[in-house]
Amino acid sequence: MPLPIKHLAATLLYAVPSIGLAYGLIHFFGFDPKLAALGGLIAALLGAEAHAAISRTIERKAVRKELQELTSLAAGLSRDLDDAADKIVELEERFERETTERMERIFSEIRVIESLVKRLAETREFTTAISTPAVAEIAAPVETEAVLPAADSDVPPPKPEKRLEHMNDSELLETIRRSLETNRVDLYLQPVVSLPQRKTLYYEGLSRLRTDKGELIMPRDYMRVAEPAGMMPTVDNILLFRCIQVVRKLAQRNSKVGVFCNISAFSLLDEDFFPQFIEYMQHNTDLAQHLIFEFSQMTVNGAGPVERASLEALAALGFRFSMDQVTNLRFDAGSLHDRNFRFVKVSATTMLEGTYAAGDIHAADLKELLRRNGIQLIVDKVEHEREVVDVLDFDVELGQGYLFGEPRPVRESVLKDEPKAPELPLAAD
Repeated sequence: MPLPIKHLAATLLYAVPSIGLAYGLIHFFGFDPKLAALGGLIAALLGAEAHAAISRTIERKAVRKELQELTSLAAGLSRDLDDAADKIVELEERFERETTERMERIFSEIRVIESLVKRLAETREFTTAISTPAVAEIAAPVETEAVLPAADSDVPPPKPEKRLEHMNDSELLETIRRSLETNRVDLYLQPVVSLPQRKTLYYEGLSRLRTDKGELIMPRDYMRVAEPAGMMPTVDNILLFRCIQVVRKLAQRNSKVGVFCNISAFSLLDEDFFPQFIEYMQHNTDLAQHLIFEFSQMTVNGAGPVERASLEALAALGFRFSMDQVTNLRFDAGSLHDRNFRFVKVSATTMLEGTYAAGDIHAADLKELLRRNGIQLIVDKVEHEREVVDVLDFDVELGQGYLFGEPRPVRESVLKDEPKAPELPLAAD
């Protein structure tokens, strides 16, 4: 009800009885009309005073309620301002922290790249030294087109390149060095699948070098001459960074797929590179859930104090390890688990046709033994459907090999920061 109508109703409540009182005093009690009118007026004034008092009380309550609401509103605004100030401070601290971490990652990556550049310079001197006496042995040059270096490269133009099968060791070494200098190191990914569903759960990163002509140099070709020349750490290191780039893309997609990345004993022993790499990984521990470092059984068995310290440094950062190239089933699964090994890769041939010596683990018991020690078994080099049927008899849950997918080169768009292409497949079609 509107306020004026309420006041009119209240006025009638005391005005009408006052008039009635004056009328009654005159007609029923015989009062003088003037005295009766005065009595009615007094009654009306008392009613008006009561009405005013009640109205003031109601108004005071309304004002008090509004003041309380305003006080609550002011307190809420004050809390909101305090929360906003806290969030601003938190955002400033977070921005400063992330900026600092990003700068530290960049600086650590720059130091690692400087180490790679230094190593390439050293291998260039080594290659020049061993290739000079070999010039007299080289026959007349094969007629091929000269390949010009990139416009922004300071690498001198190479001589017309022979095919790999026609190169001697010094020529092959020079070709490998040029491939490293001109960044012709490709990352190939081979899937690791679940069995029997054959769903891709992991990838293994494999390195391939390319000549000036685009001819692939396989590991079996370049390792023979690259190892004595000290180039293998450089190849390993570039492969590591390629894997890290892919893992970052996987992390952006919130993918749970992991990548196995091989590290040789040369890298673990590299006093220049490995400490810088550890420092770099300290700023990228978020990659630990996706990146799995892989070592051969020979490297694991032959690990000395330096290699063990390198593994411990990576394990302390939360990175998991895998042992591959297993040639015999004589190993201590508990010791591997203690050193943070969570995967063991055994070839299908070793599982199905391997010979056993005293102390070897039988293939039928391998899966369960590894499982009890928190290690997953992966049967690799699977090439025939018959092998799949046979290894499934051993309750194997993970497989890798050409039967499930050949190694495919990673697309360049994956290695670049292109936010518009998150749905592209990792490997080239």
